[in-house]
Amino acid sequence: MTDTTETTDTTDTTDTAREVPRYSLVLPEGFIELPDGEPTEEKLHALASAVAVRFGLPEDTEIDQGLAGIAAMLMTLGASAEAGGAHYNAAAVFRSAQDAQRPLMLVVSCFVFGTERTSRHTAVAALEQYYGNQADTEVEVVELPVGEAVVTRTATPSALEVGEETVEITNHAITAWIPSPAVSDILGVSVTSNNTEDWTDIADLARGIFETVEWLPDEDDTA
Repeated sequence: MTDTTETTDTTDTTDTAREVPRYSLVLPEGFIELPDGEPTEEKLHALASAVAVRFGLPEDTEIDQGLAGIAAMLMTLGASAEAGGAHYNAAAVFRSAQDAQRPLMLVVSCFVFGTERTSRHTAVAALEQYYGNQADTEVEVVELPVGEAVVTRTATPSALEVGEETVEITNHAITAWIPSPAVSDILGVSVTSNNTEDWTDIADLARGIFETVEWLPDEDDTA
């Protein structure tokens, strides 16, 4: 993959139905935050403009059918992740490091859910047991800068109808499940892609993103 040497901070403090703990992570240059909420023409146009700039086109580039199609696909991916509980989604399109003519697209999504565990060790053990019992899921306990976490990997085959043809694709996901400092919440940072040929590179990039997660003090603590 290319264009991944520079980074930008992405901090989520969005209010949701439950209070999201404050944290930050760093995404490689080239990621575009996907709009949340109901899709609108205004959001589609803004996202298409961001995609155009990402590919080196002027900000006032006319949005043609190709750019609109890419934006619509990205919005669909973001909406799907949001429906699954994600409060933050970003996507990027890179060139394959193995084949410069092959584009690859990946999405980063962040989730938070509550836990009744009272220590990081018990939370990690529960995560390891739960995901270890899920079919076709690889589970690994890792030590991140923010502490011990569980990383899961899945590969789910599916079929995509393209005209009269059926194309078989595999949706890959690698997710770090990270207990919060108070162990009252678990943060999930997930990287997904259907690019099988470059999945090893994408998984390496994902692990680099997991390493950047930091917990931030509550706003009340900084007042």
